Amino acid sequence: MNKMTKLAAAIALTTGALTAPTIAMADVSATAGFVTDYYFRGAKLGDAGAYGSVDYSTGGFYAGAWAIDYGSNSDTDDGGVEVDLYAGYAFEFENGLSLDLGLVQYEYTDSTDSETEISLTAGFGAFSVNYTDGDDNNPGTGDSDYDYSVYSVSWSGEVFGATYGHVDSDETSSGANDESDYDWIEVTASGDVVGLDVTLAIGTTENRDDGSTNDSGSDGYILIDVSKSFDL
Repeated sequence: MNKMTKLAAAIALTTGALTAPTIAMADVSATAGFVTDYYFRGAKLGDAGAYGSVDYSTGGFYAGAWAIDYGSNSDTDDGGVEVDLYAGYAFEFENGLSLDLGLVQYEYTDSTDSETEISLTAGFGAFSVNYTDGDDNNPGTGDSDYDYSVYSVSWSGEVFGATYGHVDSDETSSGANDESDYDWIEVTASGDVVGLDVTLAIGTTENRDDGSTNDSGSDGYILIDVSKSFDL
């Protein structure tokens, strides 16, 4: 039994019998936005950039594509476009529990790297926990090959939110094994400003243990995310 199956079984045992999921109508939407710095899971991946997405959902199934044109992350990097393709199935039960099993594929125009993630998220009320298992599918020449796991717990209110997470990465480069582990903490405040969705995020990374790998970001960060969603 793999880790995700174990987690799903544990959730079912601790919450009792599950009722049938609710049924939702099909929906197609699009989002356009801009972020002052591109951070993901506490790590800086690029400078300011514009992004957009298209999403489809029906019942519990969802699928979509998200892309960002981000700036340079170093003196030798001109930035590029990241494209994420994702799909999954979300269950919502009458007892307040939600489960979401998702798959994401990451592609980049400035790199031959390609990552695949599978994740399981369980939610109850304003709280959620997530386990993600990821793998680098196509490391470029001279790049490291790695797989990684992500664990996080989040709380989301009407305005404020908070996330604590841990990234555990095992890298293989030039015959050597390195670990790149760290924790991250992020708090957010979100709201509607003149019809736009605006989020202020303040985060930090802690307990970084990256061995011989490159620390590509500062310990603390502040960013603003502005976006607008449309029904299609």
